[in-house]
Amino acid sequence: MREIARASSPSGRKSPARKRNPKQPSLTEQVYNRLRGEILSCKLEPGLEISEIELAERFDVSKTPVREALATLRQEGLVRTFPRRGYQITPITFGDMNELFDLRIMLEAGAAELACERITEEELEHLREQARVVYDQAETPTLDKFIAANTDFHLAIARASGNQRLYDILARQLHELERFFYIGAQKRDVNSETSNDHMKIVETLAKRDRDAVRALMIRHNELTREGLLRVLTNARGYSAIAL
Repeated sequence: MREIARASSPSGRKSPARKRNPKQPSLTEQVYNRLRGEILSCKLEPGLEISEIELAERFDVSKTPVREALATLRQEGLVRTFPRRGYQITPITFGDMNELFDLRIMLEAGAAELACERITEEELEHLREQARVVYDQAETPTLDKFIAANTDFHLAIARASGNQRLYDILARQLHELERFFYIGAQKRDVNSETSNDHMKIVETLAKRDRDAVRALMIRHNELTREGLLRVLTNARGYSAIAL
């Protein structure tokens, strides 16, 4: 085995170690990130059947990183498997959406009430910044930024509640709703309604009005659900949406 010589300075001291480049994502992580992004944005449509071989050829990798990425996506509920048939992008159902929104409303209404007592001026300013983020329906990067800002807005309120368990549960619900948010934002411009609702929520939190912020949070979630129901009912190209 060849020994690598260590460079030394003229004084005999070891030269300072060079700064290492940030760790590059593994092939599995790269495949996972691409697949997850395409599933959430519905570029890979709900109900679509996919295979390891097909994806390996498309990403120009072996089947191993594809298999490992799909295993993680399966754990997250975005992919499901069928013996001897391969994989399917998990279909979207109205039932799933309604159950998730029912739970989300209960969690967020309570989180907003608790946050009224504990939120700081710094946290309020962060919420205002996130409420100002908008997107262009024709540009996916701006849509990604908008969805991320929307998620951060709601989780920041849960974080301000001071209840870690509430935060953790809500984070899982928002994760499961992410595909619905992408579809809703792609199919209709929700910039104004989202920004206006979010700003009202922030200013009500600043006034420490528990009853008012609870009512606003419930109304905001119900309007979001109603908008999604309209979009999904009339959407073409999402054949795997079921009751």
